[in-house]
Formats: sequence, C-alpha cells, structure tokens
Amino acid sequence: MDWHRFLHTAPQAYLGRGATDRRALALTFDDGPGQATPALLDLLCELEVTASFFCTGQAARAHPELIARIQREGHEIGNHSLTHADARGFAAQDWLAREVLPAAVALREAGLARSPELFRPAYGEIDEAQFQALAGEGYAVVGWSVDPRDWLEPQAPGYVSCVVESVLARIHPGAIVLLHDGDDEQGRARDGIVEIVRRLVPALRGQGYEFVTAGRFLRAD
Repeated sequence: MDWHRFLHTAPQAYLGRGATDRRALALTFDDGPGQATPALLDLLCELEVTASFFCTGQAARAHPELIARIQREGHEIGNHSLTHADARGFAAQDWLAREVLPAAVALREAGLARSPELFRPAYGEIDEAQFQALAGEGYAVVGWSVDPRDWLEPQAPGYVSCVVESVLARIHPGAIVLLHDGDDEQGRARDGIVEIVRRLVPALRGQGYEFVTAGRFLRAD
C-alpha cells in the first residue's frame, strides 16, 4: 500500500509498519475466518502467538463461532469489508454504506464485543475520499510491509517453503506481515497457512523477534 502517498499524511489513521526501535512484528491474516482457521488458532495457541485477523462480514456470518473464538483467545479482529469487494469504482459514501458498515454489523452480530477500530481494504486499494470516510467512522487503516503473496498458487510444489523464505528475506523490525486464512475464491481451504506459521514462528523467534498485534503498533505511535 506504500504507493498511496496520501495515507502517510495521517499517521494516527494509517499504519503501514510499526516502529523500528525493537524487534517486534505483527502477523496478520485476511479474508477469514475460513476452513483453515480452527487449525491455525490451535497452532497460535500452542506457539503462544497473538495475531490480527481482518475478517469479512460474509465469513463472519458463515462462521460466527470462529469470530467468538478469535476474540476469546486474545487475538485482534479488524474489518475487511462485507464481500471483499474492490473499492475501486465505488464512491466513498456508497462504499461505506455497502461494504464497510454492514461488515461491522456482521462482526458485532457474530459476537465481537465492540465495533472494530481497524480496517484493511481488499487488495489494498483505497482512495483519499474513502480513507477520509473511514477516518470519519473512527477507523485506522492497516496496510502491510511484508507481502509473500501466499495467496498465489497454493497447490504448487514448494509453496510453503517459498512463502516462508519470502517472509524471512523481507522481515524487519516493525514488520506487518500479510497472510491469509480465509478460503480461496473457489471455496477451498488455505490449509498451507498452518504449516507456514509453524515454520515461520520458530525461525523469527530465533532472530530475536516478538509477536504483537497490528493495533499494538498503532498505540505505540
């Protein structure tokens, strides 16, 4: 999302990376909850890692028990729009009414204790008017600084190793890592995310990193 220069004009409403003064990073998971989410949550609990989940309203309606579990286990939940619609082509207020506000309602109805304060636009696409509309609703927009493209060709040989190596090659203090736990466009589970995290966490801890939520970075600023 770094190509959206206007985002950096409002540091309290946009987070693209955390502070670089300590070896901390945030694992973030988009598009869920999905079929892989229960196993991912089991693993995060086992590894004692807290993460951020940017959930769609549709997925929240399909899996309200997982929204409740994500929250109960201490993870952070953000709004990722109702249907994962590309914001390009929507006027700001129309997009807010069709995608953002209904997703917040769906998350609340699924058991989220309070309306989400973080928003991640689908595909990272957002214009200045949409950004201002979100800020007017009290949202901070969360981008990313490490994108291993884990959504690309998950059935390909060596997929897990490729994603892990991509993250490790790009990691830095204050990193926000973009990953996905939601089902793909054909409705298939993204099972590879569990093994990706299983390999990543020990490797990153071996480099001295600690794991925080994205919101923790924003509050630290």
